[in-house]
Amino acid sequence: MAKQKNQFNLLNGKFNGEDAKEILATLYNDKIQYHRLKSFSHEERFGQPEPHAVERISELKKNLEAILIYLDQNTAKTHFEIHADIVIRQLK
Repeated sequence: MAKQKNQFNLLNGKFNGEDAKEILATLYNDKIQYHRLKSFSHEERFGQPEPHAVERISELKKNLEAILIYLDQNTAKTHFEIHADIVIRQLK
């Protein structure tokens, strides 16, 4: 499949269970940390957490937990193929 100008590959490979967990946990934890900092900054300025950031943190934590459970249940001598693309669309 040809990539569009606004589509970029983030992950594309085969990983053992431990590497898959480390890579995905790092990505999710970095995104969670981003939203924590955003919410903290919003709270410092406006006296309350940023609602979208709080919601995203919850979603990301649930996704990460589900991913780690899946990988833990299936890691016995298994490799995983992981693909993640970033698609950027300009909004008007």
